[in-house]
Amino acid sequence: MNHLEDYISNLYQTIGIRVPEELVCENLSSKLNIGLYYWDEKSQAATIHNKPFIFLNLHMLPNFRWQIFCHELCHILFHAGDQMQLPSSFVEYQERKANNFALHAAVPTFMLKEMDLPDDYFAAVRVLQDTFSISLTFACKRLDHYINNHIIPLHKTALGAPKLAHHD
Repeated sequence: MNHLEDYISNLYQTIGIRVPEELVCENLSSKLNIGLYYWDEKSQAATIHNKPFIFLNLHMLPNFRWQIFCHELCHILFHAGDQMQLPSSFVEYQERKANNFALHAAVPTFMLKEMDLPDDYFAAVRVLQDTFSISLTFACKRLDHYINNHIIPLHKTALGAPKLAHHD
């Protein structure tokens, strides 16, 4: 696992999150002492008087709620500053980091490794959607990432793929 996957695994294990059914916005916000509110505006994260808050749009479809929560959670855990005051290139960087974090936090690798996913790609996507309450597009992105980083390397190793030569 990479550093982000290890971080999420350690975070979740520390707060007693071990199975997908425990991956709920209210549960995580409570365990991490983050205020969670639903409102009419766009979703965002904020720290007010040193207290972290996540504000989720209350009109959002349920299969987007968890993945958006995880995106905003990244901002709480790793980012500082008011994005309205930051250079656009830095805001873009933070958003890309938050999108990547959300993929891993919403569908943790340590939980994926425990699952017996179907061999059929689209059946596996449906399992991820149902298990983690995520959108179709998000499930496809996460499954692709998991396959590329955890399944294909195992098959290359098992097949005896040539190792890169080391040149002095």
